Amino acid sequence: MQRLIPASEPGVWRQALAPLGALDASYLPQYHLAYALRVPHSRPLLWHFSCAGQHFLYPFLLTPVVLGSVTTPYFDVSSVYGYTGPIATTADSRFIADAWTAFDAYTARQRVIAEFVRFSPFNGNQGLAHPQSCVLANRTLAVSRLPTSRAALLQSLGAKTRNMLRKAGQAGLVARELPLPQYLPQFRALYDATMARKQALEFFLHDDAYWQQLLALGPQGLRLFGSFSGARLVAAAMAVVDGASGLYHLGASLNECAPPGAGNLSLFALSCGLMESGVEFLNMTGGRTTDPNDALLLFKRSNANGTAIFHIGKRIVDPLAYNAVAAQWQQLQGSPPNTGKIVFWRP
Repeated sequence: MQRLIPASEPGVWRQALAPLGALDASYLPQYHLAYALRVPHSRPLLWHFSCAGQHFLYPFLLTPVVLGSVTTPYFDVSSVYGYTGPIATTADSRFIADAWTAFDAYTARQRVIAEFVRFSPFNGNQGLAHPQSCVLANRTLAVSRLPTSRAALLQSLGAKTRNMLRKAGQAGLVARELPLPQYLPQFRALYDATMARKQALEFFLHDDAYWQQLLALGPQGLRLFGSFSGARLVAAAMAVVDGASGLYHLGASLNECAPPGAGNLSLFALSCGLMESGVEFLNMTGGRTTDPNDALLLFKRSNANGTAIFHIGKRIVDPLAYNAVAAQWQQLQGSPPNTGKIVFWRP
C-alpha cells in the first residue's frame, strides 16, 4: 500500500505514525501546517508505504519551483525547518529499496526535480536516506539527555551555567510554566522585541496565522516557560513536544541588560518541566551558522548536557529538468544559480 496523507488530516497522519514509536516532535502534523505557512504555496504531506506489516513514512513539503515571477511546471520536496526525514519500522534493505522505488514513481509523476532533507538527531535516521542522496554532517547541536531529577540535571550542566542560575535566584528571579494561549501575547511582544534588537532576518518573524497554528499543538504539544522579575516577564522559552522528544523552538529576553541568568533560568525551567512530564531528549538546536564557536550555539551548549550532529541530505531527482531550470534562472537573473543550495530558487 502507498498513500499521501495531508497534514490537514492530523488524526490520519498521527495514526500512520503510530507504529514507529517515539519520534522527533518535528514530525507532528500541526508543526508541519505551521511551517508550511512560511513557504509560499507549499503542501505538507506524509508519504506512507507499507508491505507485509512494515511501514515507511516520509513527511515533506511539496512546493512549486518558482523563479522570481515565473512559475515552472516543476516541484521540489523538502523537510520542514526542523528535524524529520524518512523513518521506517524495519531496516531491511529490500523493504527500504522497495519504498524508495515507489516514492520515485510518485516524484516522477509529480515532476519533482530536487529534494532537501533535514534528518532527526533524536531518531538518527540519516541511514534511511535515498541511495542517491548526498548526506552531509551540517553542524553541531546542543542537546540534553534528560535525567530523572532536577538535582541530577543541574549537576549535568557546566559550572558557569550553575553560577548564572544562582545569580538569577539571588536577583529574585522566579521561573514557571506559563499557560497558553493566555500568555501568548506577552511572549509575542517579548519575542518581537528580541528579534528587532538582534536585527533578525524576516524569516524569523511570525504572523498571526503562524502563532495560531502553533497553538493547535495543544497544551501538551506546545510548552512555554518564563522568568519573572516581580510581575514582569523578562525571559521565556518555548518548546514543541511529543512524547519523549522535545524541541526548543523559540526564545526571547527583555533586553541586553536583562537580570543576570534570566535566559538560563528560563531554559532550566523548560528542561525541568519537560523532564518531569516524561521527555527524555531535548534538542536545544544549533547556532546561527555552522561555526562550532557560534555565539548562540555556545549559549545553548552551556544550557544543555550534550551535543549531537545534525545531518542534511541533498538530491537532484531529475537532472535534465534541474539543469533546464538552472539555465532558465541564469537567463532571467543574468548569473548562474548557487547550486550549492540545492533549492536555489527559494528566498
